[in-house]
Amino acid sequence: MRIRALRGDSKGQALLEFALILPVLLLLVLGIVEFGRVWNLAQLMSDTAREGTRRAVIADATITEQSVKDFMAGKLESGGVPVSAITITFSQTGANWHTGANQVGTITIPYSFMFFSRLFGPVNLVSSFTMRME
Repeated sequence: MRIRALRGDSKGQALLEFALILPVLLLLVLGIVEFGRVWNLAQLMSDTAREGTRRAVIADATITEQSVKDFMAGKLESGGVPVSAITITFSQTGANWHTGANQVGTITIPYSFMFFSRLFGPVNLVSSFTMRME
């Protein structure tokens, strides 16, 4: 008789099951959020590299390296990406960016994103864009 009474008592079963599944569920939800942050940051860097390269290759003598970096800094500020690591290179060197008919410009933005706040280590993101001088 006592065994049947113990079998029917399931007051703590749901609480125990919830306590066991809660860490897995939280890890899954936080993983989705962190993946979304990385994806958003990668898109921001890609768009900024494309727009910065477009500005750099326009045949306008008033556009300088500093003006392109300032433009990109305004865009990357919302994502917390440092502008100091940005590299702007051209296929032909000279006193002026806008020399040469076949000039090709490339902008590269590297960034190391800390996934899950240093739990799994950094995720290295690199966005690079190349465009021909117009």
